[in-house]
Amino acid sequence: MTRRISVLNFKGGVGKSSLATNLAHALVRLGSTVLLIDWDVQDNTSTLLPYVKPPTLTHVFKQQAPLTAAVQMARERLSIVPSDNELDTALPYVDKTHKHLLDHATQQLSQLDYIFFDHPPSYTDITEAGLLASEEVLIPCELTPFSMQGLQTLFTKLAVKMSEYQHDLIIAGIVPYKFDLRYSMNVHYLPTLRQQYGAMVSHPIRTDATVSRAQSFGQTVYEYDPMSRVAQDFTRLARQLVEQKVKL
Repeated sequence: MTRRISVLNFKGGVGKSSLATNLAHALVRLGSTVLLIDWDVQDNTSTLLPYVKPPTLTHVFKQQAPLTAAVQMARERLSIVPSDNELDTALPYVDKTHKHLLDHATQQLSQLDYIFFDHPPSYTDITEAGLLASEEVLIPCELTPFSMQGLQTLFTKLAVKMSEYQHDLIIAGIVPYKFDLRYSMNVHYLPTLRQQYGAMVSHPIRTDATVSRAQSFGQTVYEYDPMSRVAQDFTRLARQLVEQKVKL
């Protein structure tokens, strides 16, 4: 059964794209087959491709191509539906009827183990279409006061928006991201996060320059430095995701 997971946070710069790409590659290394769908006009996830060719997600939303035609192979058992900087022009095509377009299309991809939707921080009709195509949500979270407060806002907004469609989402995990033991704030807020959300909180992903360096070469951390500590963290998170689902 294919697990369809939105990587989501309504705050920018928390590491959604790096989490999606590196976790996807970690799962591939564990034997899974994964599809990444780049839901963001900034198309960061799409940089894993040597080049982006049409059709993209923009063409899918405009119903100029089926989803399967937009799937491009990035690595063995890892494929991507790329975005482009024209994705916003697809907004007028995403009315209430067509918000379920990707839900129906992704349900047909039963040969995959995981489908990840890499979302932008803004909530639009396109975001909503991705959430309706998902069954689970994975949330990267920095350990700062504003990020912690933003989690509850995110949960409240999801509950309100998804109730309109009677669509339930499982929380696959809250991922403490860019965790750094050198900062007392990080050390302070991690137990607070775990106290509030319990088993939903995963092992943290430590801050590591390997992530940004790998991105600059269009690579994952496993290609740039498979022995790095952050590669170890992504592998541990992948194993946890395989083994456990946690409901909100």
